[in-house]
This record gives sequence, C-alpha cells and structure tokens, in this order.
Amino acid sequence: MHQWVNKVSDFIMKKHYEVIIIGAGIWGLSTAYHLAKYGQKGVLVLERNSDIAAETTPQAAGLVGQIRSTDIMFQAIHYALDLFSNFPKETGYDTSLQQTGSLMIALTPERMDAYKKQIIKAKKNNIEADFISDGEISKLVPSINLSKIEGGFFVPNDGYVDPYECASAYANAAKDLGVEISFNTPVKGLCQEKNEIHGVETNEGIIESANVIITAGPWGALLVKETDTISAVQPIRHQRARTMPTDNIPDVHPVVRIPDLSCYLRPEKGGYLYGYFEPNPVSIDLEKMPAEFRTKDLEQPITVMKDAKNRLSPIFPILNDLDITEYNRGMTTFSPDGAYMIGPVSGIDRLYLATGCAALGIAGSAAVGKWLSNWVMNGDPGEDISDFSHERFGDKVADLEWLRRETEDCYANYYSIRTE
Repeated sequence: MHQWVNKVSDFIMKKHYEVIIIGAGIWGLSTAYHLAKYGQKGVLVLERNSDIAAETTPQAAGLVGQIRSTDIMFQAIHYALDLFSNFPKETGYDTSLQQTGSLMIALTPERMDAYKKQIIKAKKNNIEADFISDGEISKLVPSINLSKIEGGFFVPNDGYVDPYECASAYANAAKDLGVEISFNTPVKGLCQEKNEIHGVETNEGIIESANVIITAGPWGALLVKETDTISAVQPIRHQRARTMPTDNIPDVHPVVRIPDLSCYLRPEKGGYLYGYFEPNPVSIDLEKMPAEFRTKDLEQPITVMKDAKNRLSPIFPILNDLDITEYNRGMTTFSPDGAYMIGPVSGIDRLYLATGCAALGIAGSAAVGKWLSNWVMNGDPGEDISDFSHERFGDKVADLEWLRRETEDCYANYYSIRTE
C-alpha cells in the first residue's frame, strides 16, 4: 500500500524549506529521495495533480537498457540497475525491476555489423552482451518468426520496471526520510531577485527556499521562461499499446528491440506492451494548450498503434490474434541532440532545471536524482555531465523553427545506424 501524503491538508505547510522540487514525476521523486538519503533536511515536493507520477511517468515503457552511445549514460544505467535491484533491501520498497535481459533484433546485415561495434563497446564498459543463435532467440521469445530476422544479440542484465511502481518506491522511501509531498499545489511563478531564487508562488501563497529544482517534464521549459531562459526542448508524442493476456509469454521473456522498425516490445500484465518512434513526429506546443491540459488529454493513439502493429506483426504474428486492452497516451521531451538538459539555469543562482528525458526518463531517473542532489548539496553533480548543459546550443535556441525541426529529426532517427 502506498504511504505518501496524499492531501495538502494532511500537514501544515511551512513557509520556508531548504529545497523545493517542482514536479512529483519520477525525476523529482528520485531527486527528493537522493537529497534525503544524503542528509538534506527541509525538502518539499510540489505537485499540481492529486497523485505522484500523474503525467508522463506512468505512460512510459520503463525499459532499462545498458547499450548506450556515451560513457556517461553507460554509467547512469549501471547506477540505475544497482539502485533498482538493491532498493527493496535498503528501503523496504520494491522498484518492480524485472531483470530478464534485452534482445536486440536485426533485420539487415548492416544492422548486424552495427551490433558488432555495440557489443565491443559494451564489453569495454564491463557489460555482458553477445550474439546468440536462432535457437536461443526462439527459446527466449517463442512467438518470434525467425524467418523474418537476420539475427540478434542478448544483454542478460538489462530489464524493465513498472514506471508508476518505481516512482512509488522513490516516494515512499523519501517520505520515510522526512521529505514532504504537497499535492494539488500548482506553481504559479518563481520568486527571484537580483539573480537569486528565493522560492515559489503557489495557490497556498509564497513558499520560500534558497534552492529550487524544476523536474516538471515537458512543462519545465515553461516555468523557466519567466527568467528569460529558453530551454532547448520540444515535447513530442510518444505512445504505446498493451494487448490482452496470452499464455505464450514465458516468465523470462526479455525486452525486445527492433531498431530497423523503430519498435520495441515487452511483457506487461500477461500481454505485450509495444510502441515505436513515429517516422513523422507530432510535436506538442504546450503554450497553445489550456492551463488544465494534461497528458491524459492527448488523443488516443489508435491509428499510431495500428501502424506499430503492422510493423511488428510479420515478426510477431501473435499480435494479430490479440486485441488491445489499453493505450498509453505518452509524451516525451527531446533536445536537438537527444541528450538530457540538466543543470543550473543560467543567471539565476540555485535554480536548477532537469528536462529532455528523450524516452530515457525512467532508466535515467536514478542518476538524474543523484546529479541534482550533489549539485544542490556540494555545488557539483559529482560527474562530468557537461554534455547535458543548458547552454550547449548557444543562440540557436531562439529559433523555434530550428528547435522543432532538429528535435523531431532526432526523435524520428532514434534507432538510426550511426557512423563514428
């Protein structure tokens, strides 16, 4: 049973906190947990909805894959797997990690060649990964049509989590360590003076704090805009579907990625959860949406998921026999290079922004929380994350058409074969 505070009236909100976190999604909750774990007192999480993880977090697929393109992300996922697996023992709360591995499928010889390079790089980062035979693939994924694939490799220590359950684990552990979570408390504005943050304005009045961290997902860029800061991110539709249960899914069924189709698939609630990166991305302009707009208000992705099914069904014919029981109306946030946007907001002391999850928000949540916590408490994230700097695109961010074009291109080519 979840044990976090569920109403503003459940406690008397003080007028001053040491750290305010805006947004109780998985990044905000991880940050709250890490701050409290490291000994920070007076941490308050503000959430405009009536529950934690009420927006983009529960719409995610929750994949935790170690095959990454940069060393910092290799390290981030390693930290996530370690934290997720040890969390129940250390805190008493289960992150729901299912460490069944990842199966990377290739449909072309070119993809197989690219996989050779990925495996070499993975092993250099102490990640177990190697090609497996058709027989081994069939054993792991009995429903696959081997005649349609070129081959694949397996990463046995990868896995996935239920995003909401993982966020709940962070929330409960943070609460046990003294963190307060205030629901139904939208932030109306930031309180700043002489390039310093002093707190936030809410419907409960002004709450003072010398440290404010914005982890509001796609809405984060809107909050910092009042500081004359343009965050180089674009919200983009990213949706999934879950089928009815079937008896053909083994307990050890891995996450399956098919980059040549921009698709992925994993078990969920006895059926298959699948999604893909749309070739013609749909950007979402939150400034044109009404104030009450929520992720659940996105159009149900029936047509989009029909396309995903048409892509996947030659390789997984079983999908033709399984009705859809649930659609996930997701939204991800991309920067032009697909990397996170994390760190201090330029020109405003002790104001921090974390956004640009780029469909890697759940797996990256552990490291993001650690980096932000170190920044607040020590003045440094603890690792070189300069690749995630808010300033890396310079003056280009002022060109909103450039921003939209580059982020959509990055999203559409998420699984493209990269030449180095």
